[in-house]
This record gives sequence, C-alpha cells and structure tokens, in this order.
Amino acid sequence: MEGASTTLVLPLQDKFRQYRHKGDPCDVRLDENGLTVCHGRNTAKKRVLKASELVGCLCMKAGPQEPRTHLAFFTVFAYPMDDRGKKRTRVSLSFEVDKEDTFEKNLEIANGWRTAVHQTIRNCGIANPQIDKSKRLLLLINPNSGHGKAHQIYKKQVASVLGEAEVAHEVIITERPNHALEIVQSLDLTKYSGIVILSGDGLLFEVYNGLLRRSDSEQAIRFPVGIIPGGSGNGLARSLAHWLNEPYMSNPVLVSTLNIVYGHLSPMDLAIIHTAEGKKIVSFLSIGIGLISDIDIESERLRRIGEARFVVWSIARLANLRKYQAKVSFKRIQGKPCNTVQVRPHLQHSQTVVEEPEVASEALPDCLRRSQSVLPVREQDSSASFDLSPSLTKVEYEVTQSSYVVEDFGREIQHTELNNQSECCKRENNREKDNRRLSESRSAFLSPDFNEPVPDDWETIEDNFILVHAAYHSHIASDIFFAPEATPNDGCMWMIMIRGKTPKSTVAKLLLGIDGSHVNVPGVEIIAVEALRIVPSSTTGYLNIDGEMLPWGPVQAQIIPGRGQVMTR
Repeated sequence: MEGASTTLVLPLQDKFRQYRHKGDPCDVRLDENGLTVCHGRNTAKKRVLKASELVGCLCMKAGPQEPRTHLAFFTVFAYPMDDRGKKRTRVSLSFEVDKEDTFEKNLEIANGWRTAVHQTIRNCGIANPQIDKSKRLLLLINPNSGHGKAHQIYKKQVASVLGEAEVAHEVIITERPNHALEIVQSLDLTKYSGIVILSGDGLLFEVYNGLLRRSDSEQAIRFPVGIIPGGSGNGLARSLAHWLNEPYMSNPVLVSTLNIVYGHLSPMDLAIIHTAEGKKIVSFLSIGIGLISDIDIESERLRRIGEARFVVWSIARLANLRKYQAKVSFKRIQGKPCNTVQVRPHLQHSQTVVEEPEVASEALPDCLRRSQSVLPVREQDSSASFDLSPSLTKVEYEVTQSSYVVEDFGREIQHTELNNQSECCKRENNREKDNRRLSESRSAFLSPDFNEPVPDDWETIEDNFILVHAAYHSHIASDIFFAPEATPNDGCMWMIMIRGKTPKSTVAKLLLGIDGSHVNVPGVEIIAVEALRIVPSSTTGYLNIDGEMLPWGPVQAQIIPGRGQVMTR
C-alpha cells in the first residue's frame, strides 16, 4: 500500500499487529462505512466501528523502553453506543506499523491511515452543512456556572475528546457578567469556524445578544454555535440530545462534545424579543412569567447547592403560590396540536454536570498512552498546564500539500486532504427531514408595535395566571421536558398557561413530575404559537428569558424560524 500520499483512495486494507495483542497480525480495513478489524478467521473477534462513531486518529512512537525503535503506531479513537443503546463508550485501537526498516518510512504509512480516518469522518454526513474545518473554534468557559467546575470539566473531559479528534480551538475564560457579550460584539468572526459555550444556557444568551449588537448582525446571528453543559440549567444541550436520540443523561458532557467534534450544522429557531422600552433581544430557549420564572430567578441565591436549589424553591413557591394579573395575546399556529399532549414540567432543573471518570473499553497501555491533557489549544488562562506522558511522544511531522491546519503543542501541523469523495454515510439518527427545513410562510411575519393593537387573527386572554411560559425546544432544563413535540426547527413557540383558578394540588403534580411523561392534567393549556405579547398588570414579578432576568413589564416575542445554526452530530 501507499504511505501518506495525497491521492489515497478508499478502501485502505492491510495487516497490522494490534499493540500488545498476541497472535498473528489482524486485517484492518477502512472504507466510507468505517473501520473493520478482523483477528484471523475468528469472526467472534471481528470489530466494526462505524464512520459515525469514529472521532480521530493519532500517530505515535513508543517510549524508550520499546527496543524496536523503527516502529510507528497509529491509534484510532471512537465512541460507539453500547449494546443496550444506553451510553457511548470510548474505544481506542492501536496498531504497530512494521513494514519498513526505518521509523520515518513506517511513519509515512501510519500517517496515510491517519489522514484517511479523518477524511472518512469528514465525509460522513457531508451532504449536511458543516463547520469550516480549516479554522479553529472559539471556546468560551464560564468558571462560575453551576457548581463552579466548568473549567475543570473542560480539562478533565472535553479537552481529551477534542484532542483525540484534533479539533483546533482557542479557550477564553470569562471574567465577569456580559464578558462574552463584549467579546463577541467586536470579534473577528472570519478567524473562527464557530463559537462553543461550556456553561449553562446563560452564556449562550450573552453570545447571541453580542452577535445582535454587531453592525453585521443579520449575518452574524447565523454564525455557528455549539453548547457543552457546564451549568445548572442546560436546556438546549438536553433538547439537542433528545432530538438526536442520544443518551444524554449517561454522560452529558461527552454527548455534547461529540456534537462539536462532528460539527454538522442544523438550523435552529430563534426568537426576537421586544420590550416596551424599545429594547430588542435574541432568545434561543424560552420566555415567560410566573411560577417557573420565579423559581429559576429567586433560587439563584442558592446556586452553590447545585440542582437542589430548584427543589427547595419549588416547595417555597408552592406554599406561597403567586398569581399574576396579565393580558396574554398570541398568534396561534394552525394545524399544530393544542392541548392534545399535556406536560408535567419538573422544576428540579438540570443536574450540574458531574465529572465522571473516563470510560475506556480498550484503553492504551501505559507505554503507549497519550496524555489526556494534551490537545490542540491556545488557552488564555495560564493556570492550565498540559504535559506529555514520558512513555509516549506524539509524532511531529509536516506534509507540504494541505488544506487545513491544526494547532498542536503550540506548533502547526499540516494535514493532507484526501481527494477521494465517497458516497455520504447515512446519518445515524431518527431526525425527520421536515425538521431541517426552514419555515417559509411565517419567516416574513412581523409582530405589531407595542403602541398598536394586536391583529384580528390574534387571540387575547386576560386573567390571573400562575404561569405563562413559551419554549422553542423540548427541554428548558435537562430534566424539564417542557414541550414533547418541539424540535429545534419547527417554527413554533410552545406556550403553556396555568390560570389562577387551578388548584394547588394540580400545580404540585406538575412540580413532582420527574420523567417528562405526558399526562392530561386539568388546568394546563398548551398552544403552539408564532408570536405572543404579555402585558402584566401586576406591579412586580420576574420576566425570564433563557433563564436570565429582564426588567418587569410588557414583552413581545416572535419566532424566527431556522435563523440560528447549531453544531450537532
């Protein structure tokens, strides 16, 4: 076979000895469907890794204890689903390259396989838009979100996966409220392929509203974004996993980081919010007043106790249930379910991400283990240090013809692109095609000004309300299954209303729901709307947009179908 040629053609097939495996060399085959490893004629030892499960491949050389200094190695990393479909587990397969008598020649062969693996990954689902792989990502981390462990989550979990996939990125640790907004407002977007948030939903709220304040906001608002949960309210991350049928709760950080690795761009609805003072805001998750908003905002003072703060405050608010006099006007979306599915939102918000030990089904031996802290990153935080394992040196090399650059250990490594364009692998999820289309008929709709009455095709309800809350995704936190029928690009705001006459026993049932199951609860109204206006008559309260508090008063929202772009598998 050829080495690191620029004209590699799939499939690649050869015999390599799997590192520290006894017996004869195994047959290794790579094609557009993935990697297949066969150990002799024993089919029970056949290993198949689908292209949609691969994340990367690294070339290595053994440590000083390995007497065969001419050997090169390539290690393939993947995260397949387990047999029960309950979680993704890490797999690493290392192969010895012993074809030539010098390390340099064996390295060429290893690098050829590495290049082919990366091309297979990029070709998987290439019919769908992808982030620009030639640029680095900007990763923003809020160190104070949730339990205050977002930076540790990055170093212990996220960095290793991005390193295996050789995803070039730059890290910025936010220092104060609205720091991300300020960064994004003046950022040179042409230098980056997207912006990734490691925090709760609040930091993404800052990013979107920083994009809105730019002079090129119309284009900037479509800049690719990604989210990795690191806070106490991770509604978007959970909603994406639910839509993609990914096992989020088994490992929220891993599932979300893999979305960033693959970098497919899925359209996502946004909402434009107008206040009576003339302020314009971009919202990506939800808007509301009443019980959910009260619990979310008021429990901030208990942030340090983690997700338990929502339980504590739910009990307090249930004991002293508030009601808000308001006029709610909305434009209903015809043809969408109305009150056919009742929702039990459970107000014990998302679990702050627990740092789990890395699960490795086939971990590298000590003498061939890549340091899990080494990654292609330029971090604006001097506290982090990344050291190579003394038993392994990652190979540095340069290939002259290249089309993208990855920064690794502070040096640029050139990577060769494959010219071969294979047929696109099938996306392994059950998303519906209709959810990936931009809505056409409603995208040009404009809500009336506050000084104008609502149009005749709007409906208006004036009453006492326990809550009025509208969401654009299935979850408004990782365990609040708010709108079961919602998808990221359905062009809907799913509004739930509970009026003041609803008994406390009904509200208690809602707060006690923990599994997101759908039951018919009398007194709960759910309506799909494309625009709404809330005019409270009560003098005080909390207006909650994406988990952030805004000044109390009239507010108007309109869905903008498919305006955002979010990174997914």
